[in-house]
Amino acid sequence: MGKIITLKGLTNHGKNRIREHGDKWEIMETTLTPKPPLPPVKSLKTGETRWLDEINFEFCLESTT
Repeated sequence: MGKIITLKGLTNHGKNRIREHGDKWEIMETTLTPKPPLPPVKSLKTGETRWLDEINFEFCLESTT
């Protein structure tokens, strides 16, 4: 397991995602070149994946394993 972050919804879209998929997400690795500014994340509750963005979410690092 990688780094875990806690998300907080800033917009209605972000709040809905947290309500549906939980607030704990794992940061996923990407092999894209050039690297995107923010990584993709995967919900620990549902397994849903999405790109992290600063418009819809506020986030903080929870733990590193």
